[in-house]
Amino acid sequence: MTISINHVSQIAAYKDLWDDFLPVNHHLNSRHLQALEKAQIPDIENHYLQIFLKDKLIGIAYLQMFKFSHTHLNFSTPQSIQAKAVKFFLPKKLELLVCGNLFRINFQGFYFKNKQHNAFIFDSIEYFIKENGRSKACGIIIKDCKEVFPEGKYAASQYKFFNGDVTMEIARRLYWNSFEDYLNDLTKKYSKRAKKIIQAFENVNTKELNAAEILENTSEIDRLYWNVINKQKVRLGIINAAYLYELKLDLGERFELHALYLNDVMIGFYTYIFYTNEMETHYIGLDYAYNDTHKIYFNILFLSVQKMIERKYEKLELGRTAKEAKATLGAFPKQIFNYVKVKNPVAKIALGYFLKRFNRSENQKQLERSPLK
Repeated sequence: MTISINHVSQIAAYKDLWDDFLPVNHHLNSRHLQALEKAQIPDIENHYLQIFLKDKLIGIAYLQMFKFSHTHLNFSTPQSIQAKAVKFFLPKKLELLVCGNLFRINFQGFYFKNKQHNAFIFDSIEYFIKENGRSKACGIIIKDCKEVFPEGKYAASQYKFFNGDVTMEIARRLYWNSFEDYLNDLTKKYSKRAKKIIQAFENVNTKELNAAEILENTSEIDRLYWNVINKQKVRLGIINAAYLYELKLDLGERFELHALYLNDVMIGFYTYIFYTNEMETHYIGLDYAYNDTHKIYFNILFLSVQKMIERKYEKLELGRTAKEAKATLGAFPKQIFNYVKVKNPVAKIALGYFLKRFNRSENQKQLERSPLK
């Protein structure tokens, strides 16, 4: 069966037809995608596809063209011979096409009314690449798929299932009605540790910021966020305070940004996104000097668990990084379903190198343990 596509780079051109095609409150609603456009995140181009079968609209897709450069990888100091070789041979600029949203989890980038048409996403992306002169893309990621494709479907288009992507998640036990209930469920060792961490946080004040206050504190938010980014080995997608501001305008009460203050100085922030039965700890920022003395990061994790319990959510999504730290909270890894095609052979080697480094930094055995009784 032959498909065809229409393509624009601003969602406003499709707005009404796009939204009418989607189920009510779908995450690909144009309002949510316009918020991403307005944030003007560096190194990101937005693209929107309408997918037709025999002139009938059967699906839509949201794509991000990510303009990769060496600044998105942390080659570490001192550099190993391997790192120097990768840095030398890897082109300084590459394009990576993402179906989905680099900045969100569980944000599948396509929707077909008939699920049997889902595999057309592979053909649709190829049409987009050919018709819009984007053949220079070194790789393609179809991100956060809700269901697993049969191997024949993705292998035919030369994609591979990428099983190296997991996120950390903690489920609320039914009898957790307060944060104390959670603390009481920790084993003796972890309970003692938790009390010390919480005690170190006693003099830190927390304030939820509204949209206007997020704008007023742009420089501090960006500074604290970059402290975290600079420690990451792979930086695929770097947000800014404008993104958090637009997210607040878009989601309203479903998004919260909390700033942390010590002696009236902002030393950290954390954000939440709320769904129907689950919530997510989104981006954070912190001052590592105060993190040593006041255990900011681990207290953000505890505050997130507390929020989950208070609001009676079933699950708390904690993200992809610092998996071992989140495992000590009681979180477990959850497989994310991505499909990848890497065209550039040097980029494929570089990807393998950095994934090995990333996986070595995580204690996989620790991820399978739980501090809960």
